[in-house]
Parts: sequence; C-alpha cells; structure tokens
Amino acid sequence: MPGVMPPETRPGARQLIPAMADAGWGRFAADARTAARRQDPLQAPLPPILLASLVALLDGLAIAAAGVALQALPTPAGRPDAALIGFLSLLGPCLIGVVGGYGHAALYGSRKAALAALAGLTLAGGGLSLAAMVLDAQVSFPPALALFWLAFATPPLLSGRLAAALALRAAADRTRQRAVVVGDGPQASRFVAALRGRQDRSIELLGLVDDRRPHQPRGHRNGLPYLGSIEQLCAMIRRGEVDQIILALPWAAEARLVALLRLFGDYPVDIRLAPDLMAYRSAGQAGPEAERLRLLRLADRPIRGWGAVVKSIEDYLLAGIGLAVAAAPMALIALAIKLDSPGPVFFRQRRTGFNNTHFYVLKFRTMYNDALDHTVKKQVSAGDARVTRVGAILRRTSLDELPQILNVLRGEMSFIGPRPHAPGTRAGGRPFEEVAVRYAARHRVKPGLTGLAQVRGWRGPTETEEKLIRRVESDLEYIDTWSPWLDLTILVRTLLAVARMRNAC
Repeated sequence: MPGVMPPETRPGARQLIPAMADAGWGRFAADARTAARRQDPLQAPLPPILLASLVALLDGLAIAAAGVALQALPTPAGRPDAALIGFLSLLGPCLIGVVGGYGHAALYGSRKAALAALAGLTLAGGGLSLAAMVLDAQVSFPPALALFWLAFATPPLLSGRLAAALALRAAADRTRQRAVVVGDGPQASRFVAALRGRQDRSIELLGLVDDRRPHQPRGHRNGLPYLGSIEQLCAMIRRGEVDQIILALPWAAEARLVALLRLFGDYPVDIRLAPDLMAYRSAGQAGPEAERLRLLRLADRPIRGWGAVVKSIEDYLLAGIGLAVAAAPMALIALAIKLDSPGPVFFRQRRTGFNNTHFYVLKFRTMYNDALDHTVKKQVSAGDARVTRVGAILRRTSLDELPQILNVLRGEMSFIGPRPHAPGTRAGGRPFEEVAVRYAARHRVKPGLTGLAQVRGWRGPTETEEKLIRRVESDLEYIDTWSPWLDLTILVRTLLAVARMRNAC
C-alpha cells in the first residue's frame, strides 16, 4: 500500500539477509538475531575443525588430569611419570578421532559419541600397556595402572564431553552447519522428516529450492521455507550464507544429479546426497530409521579441516617472513618509483577472489600515472610504451607483486594459489569466463601470489585462448591435489623462475 514501508525497511527493524529478502521471506527471517548473524561475516558459523580441536583439547586435559591424580594418590599399580602422562594425553584424542569421536554431529553429544570417546581411551591405554608388555617394559606401564587410569579418566572425560555438547547446543547459531535442501518431492519430504526425527543439532536447514520449478509461489515446502531458484541459492553461496548443499533427489534422476554436482562443484561448499527412498522403508518413521540416516559425501570444499589450518599457518608464516625480508627492498623500490615518474607508489586494482568476492590487489605502479588501466582494456605486452623504466624492471623480475604480501596478511589472498584476475580480462578477445567452462571453480580457494600455472610458464598476457585454458587447468589441478609439499615445491620453483626472470613482461 502507498505510504506503508516494508517491514525490513522500517526504522529500528533488522535488515533481512539479501537472499531471504529477495524471496519475500519476512516471516522466515523474523528472528532478527539469526538474520543478523547470517549477514555479518564475523558471526558466521565457527569452522568444524576448530570445534573438534577444542573438544579434543578438553579430552586430552581429562586424560592428563587422571594421570596427575594417579601421581598424587597411592595405588598398588604405581604412579605414571610426566612423560607417560603427556604421551597418553596425546594418543587418547588421536584414537578417539580415529573411531569417529570428533565428527561434527558427534560433538553435540549422543550415546554413540560417548562410546567412541570411551573406545578411543581404552584403545590408547590398552594398546600402550600391550606395547609395554611386548617390549618387556611392564614396570613403566603395567596393565593394572592402565585399568586404574581408565577408571580415573572415564568420569572427567564423559563429563567434559557432556559440557562441550551442552555448550555447542547453547551456541547453535555459531556452531551448526547451514544447509539448503535441493529437491521438492517425496525424497525431500522423507529426508526432512527423518533428519528432524534424529534431532541432529549439527545442521541448520535454511530452506529448500527446486531445480525443476524455480518460479513456484512462496510458501513452505515439506516443512521448510521455499527459497526460490537455483540462481537464488548460488547467490546465497557467494554471500557466504550456505555451508552445505543436500541433494534430496531420486537416485534414478542421474542427469539431474550430475548437472547439479557439476554446478555446485564450482563453489566452496560441501555437497551431500540424501539416502534413496528405500533407506526409509527399512524401519518405522522414528527411532531406528533416524539412527540409520546417513548423508553420502559427493564433494567437499577444497583445503578443509586440518588442511585449512595448515594452509592458514603457512600463509601468515610465509607472509611474515617475506615482509621482514622484503621491507628494505620495498622501501627502495618505492623511492625509485617516485623519482622515475610522478604518481602514487602503489597501484590498486579490483580482482576476483575467494567465492567470487572482489577485493583490491596491491602492486607497485609500473605504468605512467595517466596511462593506468584499471579495467585491463589492453593487456601489457613486451615493449609497451605505457610502462615506465623502473616499471619494466619490476615486471621483468616480478618485484611489482611484492605489496601483495599485505593482501595475504589481510586475509584476502594466500601466499600460493591461483593468481587473481581482473574482472573483464580477455583471452583471444573473449572474456575468461566464456573461454574456460570451469573458470569460476578457481575461486573455491583464496588467490595466491604465485601458483602452479605460473611455475609452469602460464603467466603473462593471454593473447590466445589456449594460454588461458592451460592456466585454468593448472589452477584446478592445484586445488584438487593440494598439499603442503606441493606448496613448498611451487615456492622453490617460483624463486628459481624469478632468478631467471622468465616469462615476465
């Protein structure tokens, strides 16, 4: 009605997250706290690996506390020394993880999670005691001491797991994985009912989309808000609002499953397949059925879990060392640029980064100030008249890229990864997105200062489509086969390539 403001624009009202507002879902986002959390990146769910690490640390402390108690109390089995306490405190959580005690759903507490924790503790104590017997070192860790330790560690271990589960449930807004169901048939209906019957607190179902009927009227489908089309879901992923995609389709719909897997495979989300209908007919609608419900893993976001932790440590460590080493040379380069031609020292250019978000990459200015090309209408070529004398040297040695160390420290880039490209850059006269079908899949990880494509020689101008295709192939290979050893190899090869001043302009 004229003169009436929409609820989300009234003074004092909380703004809905874009995807929900676009779909007209005021009632779904009526919980202002939840809506604000999904909008604010600082309020996004905590990484599951961080939660698992904290619970593992708590388990280790419980085992260590039991060992310290055995040291203080006189027992006929003897007393463990500090080294043994430390070793078992590390071994216990490792074996608990092996038996599935740190799966995301297990962190929220259940009988199976408690049994997994006890199984890991028993394997640690029993295995260590058995090893002592085989090595004829029963004096160090006799079987009786292992039994006492198990008895002393069980209460604090289970109490700690219960406290952690209650804390995670209380902070569900920051700990659950946000999921969207794709599908609107019997498969989706039974999956949603089974998931709710299981009372899985590790997943928050945001809503449902249907790949076949994108323009359905707004409302609820199978007890979930209807979010709109697949395009709407992709927009939500790009805004960082979705962690997991659940395909609730008949397994016989192979063509649809393959098409959706190919589409979402270019985004940094986990892709899961709900059980087929036969899985729901093996038992009743509650109890045993809920316990048997299992999501099949079709694809995981790249560089996840402990790999993501290692990658982050690697990025900040290399960037810190790089900045310490390059600080003095960077100051001299800045002075040379100012003396060579008028204009700023740095050149800021918009680039596409992780999850197709944009950021401004920093480089030393290598072109005359009045010839700067922020939109890359024309790529720089050898002998380009727009390049200054100092700029030619910087480009030939790749020293113009040094300021991107600051992008790494700001969390916008990795030290090693696919190179970020400016939007609108062309290869053979066509935009990159039109040349390479899976070009967007490069953005499933943070862009890097250097990458596999660069050390293979696929850097510089892309006069032909073949050069871009080879570059994208190398980038996707890096994402699919990432390891710390691969990063080390690329780093060494980059230093050698810079020393040879190869393939730069």
